[in-house]
Amino acid sequence: MKNPRKFVLGLCVIALGLSLPATVIRAEDGPPPSKKEPGPKGERGEMMKEKLGLTDAQAEQIKKIHEDERTQLRALRENEDLPREEKRAELKKIREATKTKVDALLTPEQKTKADKMRDEMKERMEERRAEKGEKGPKGEKGPKGDRGPKGDK
Repeated sequence: MKNPRKFVLGLCVIALGLSLPATVIRAEDGPPPSKKEPGPKGERGEMMKEKLGLTDAQAEQIKKIHEDERTQLRALRENEDLPREEKRAELKKIREATKTKVDALLTPEQKTKADKMRDEMKERMEERRAEKGEKGPKGEKGPKGDRGPKGDK
């Protein structure tokens, strides 16, 4: 090799040439979905409004309650000083407080519907956990058995 620079430059050109088609193909697929786009969780307010027959005022107040809950949960998640069990207990308190605040805004009929929706959601979550082999509602083992903290089997 008389000129190593030309050789390295040639390798770079080849590498660029090979990676360019992959970039073009990816661009044709469209941009990756944004995390800011509404998904199932982002549609929670609209779903509640429709299924429970909420007024605009109720929907707005519930939206604020859920935003406050998200802020509290984010702060809890970022708090690395709390042990896991304390975080779980705090998470439960935050969720229960949110439920209480939302229920206070609902009519008796809306509350009955909301309780039914929560029960159905809880059942679906328990089914998914059982499919994944996680502990069920009363500590039953799923198909994969009981697994403790990371590294324990």
